[in-house]
Amino acid sequence: MTAIILAIVTATLMILLLIVGIAFSFSLVKRQKEKQIMELTETKLNFEKEIRQVETEVSEQVMSHVASELHDNIGQMLTAMHIQIENQTLDHPETEESYVPIKKYLTNVTQQIRLLSKSLNNDFIEQKGLVGAIEIEADRLNALNRFHVTVTKKMEDFDLQKDQELMIFRIFQEISQNALKHARAKNLFVNILGNSVNFELEIKDDGVGFDTEEIRAKSDGSGLTNIVKRASLAGLDCEFKTKKGEGTSYKFTKKPIMPSKKK
Repeated sequence: MTAIILAIVTATLMILLLIVGIAFSFSLVKRQKEKQIMELTETKLNFEKEIRQVETEVSEQVMSHVASELHDNIGQMLTAMHIQIENQTLDHPETEESYVPIKKYLTNVTQQIRLLSKSLNNDFIEQKGLVGAIEIEADRLNALNRFHVTVTKKMEDFDLQKDQELMIFRIFQEISQNALKHARAKNLFVNILGNSVNFELEIKDDGVGFDTEEIRAKSDGSGLTNIVKRASLAGLDCEFKTKKGEGTSYKFTKKPIMPSKKK
């Protein structure tokens, strides 16, 4: 009898151990699967980030090349036109008055080309800083007399990396061009707040606005996607509000640095 009881207890213990072993194996497999999923997700995110960085670098190289072409080649051609007109008016003083409108337009074009070439140049943005570059770009846009850009700032020295400043400036350029070309805005309001801890950039227009879902469903919604991606790449949270007939507003804030978890 004792032997039978002992055998039953032993069998029961073996079954329990087997169940525990199976449960542990399932738990181990589950943890390994979750770890693999996390690693794959992280790899995918890193890959996407690398792709965006490469796209940004290529884009910046193209813009720098365009800036150089505008400044060197087209700038020289405009200068040559100025000289040609001056020589013409010296040789034929009676034609000087007829060249006045042309000289005026040529001067405006030359100024716009110079400002545009600077705004496309990475070195210029680094030299002037983010706020200085935005103010100069606002002056260039205001000179077009198509809408008005108002820049206000309340800031100390904010803590942004050079790459972040460059990315934010490109975001501002894209939003301002959208407001000019698509939103048919009359005004663009830019508000910059910053200190050593926080940074906030708010851009509003009084244009026609748009339907977010409708834009995202279309191929031309890439502009909005680019803005969100660039903001993420710059370490910024991006909020935007828009409604047809009520304009569009964007708000960019520096993401808080989360403390690393102890392993």
